[in-house]
Amino acid sequence: MQTSRQRLVRQIARLFPEGLFYKETAEKMIALTIDDMPTPGEVGGASSQMILDAIATHNQSLESASDRARATFFIISSHLIDESSLLDRIVEQGHEIANHGTADETTALLKPEVFTAQFKAAHQAITRQITARSPYPLRWYRPGRGLYNQAMLHTLKEMSGYVPRFALASMLPVDTFKPTHDAAFTAWYAGQHFFPGSILVLHGGSLERCEQTARALPLILAALHQQGYKVVTLSELWDKA
Repeated sequence: MQTSRQRLVRQIARLFPEGLFYKETAEKMIALTIDDMPTPGEVGGASSQMILDAIATHNQSLESASDRARATFFIISSHLIDESSLLDRIVEQGHEIANHGTADETTALLKPEVFTAQFKAAHQAITRQITARSPYPLRWYRPGRGLYNQAMLHTLKEMSGYVPRFALASMLPVDTFKPTHDAAFTAWYAGQHFFPGSILVLHGGSLERCEQTARALPLILAALHQQGYKVVTLSELWDKA
């Protein structure tokens, strides 16, 4: 039986077919996505590593390797530091890298030529830093603030390798706002959006956000496992027939 939130997500998806809000599937699969990675100006990526460690700790508690959680990390290219190994560590741990642009901004307000230039610059900067798997096939772009326009869609369709849908989510994120920036609340709120094919979104991008996400993830992942869900990357969910 569909929940009210599931019905709402499907109604929204019909209104905005260029966005991917969920994937229709009968299997108990949910995609986990993390935005705004890494923390800008941070040498070594210690705060981002807290998120990776939270997922790894959960995975180590599982009996079957097939049950291990994998996530898609949306990278802002201006947050990257030269010579950082963070993206390689993400890939080596079985997660997915995706494009979140050059800056944390409302990209739908940019002039089309500016957006195109920034999109391509972010793609190049991100793929250049992934040496663990080169060339790395970026497939997903998530627009800033989740807003897009038709000019952006044209650019997306022109980029080889990308799925021509904007990677959105099944939930409006509330973990970037002070009143609701709490790990227990984030875990409860994410739990209201568990359904087959759902796309969850949490945030990094600062020490405080990474700490909260790292605290929320054990609660979220444990609840998903208890309910029989497999936690997958966006590409795994999308590719599932």
